[in-house]
Amino acid sequence: MQRNFLLLILVLVISFTTASFFGEWYDKFSPQYGSVFLGTDKNSAVSFVGFFVSYLFFVILLFSILGSGNKKRWIWILLIPTVLLWVVADLSHIYLPILLGLIAFALTTILQKLFKRNSPQIQ
Repeated sequence: MQRNFLLLILVLVISFTTASFFGEWYDKFSPQYGSVFLGTDKNSAVSFVGFFVSYLFFVILLFSILGSGNKKRWIWILLIPTVLLWVVADLSHIYLPILLGLIAFALTTILQKLFKRNSPQIQ
């Protein structure tokens, strides 16, 4: 359980670090604009949305590979805020986070098979 909390902190740090990259990617499909309500400019809005996109990707990727205990339960619980954000804010582009989640699951499967194949077998 402690390992999963440390993994969550790692996901938050990586998501914060890569937010602008993922935000620029998401901005190509769904342009972001500054908000008077939030008091942000376009760059801040792109980074804000990018944080949630990268959070979704890295929660699925890192918890599937490195998580302990009931990994799937942790993933679903941690994705609730992100899913709620898209349902409330941008339902017309819900396919983008779903596609990114599927990419993360596929990448996880490939990495697990790759590491399983290259790990030494103990007899």
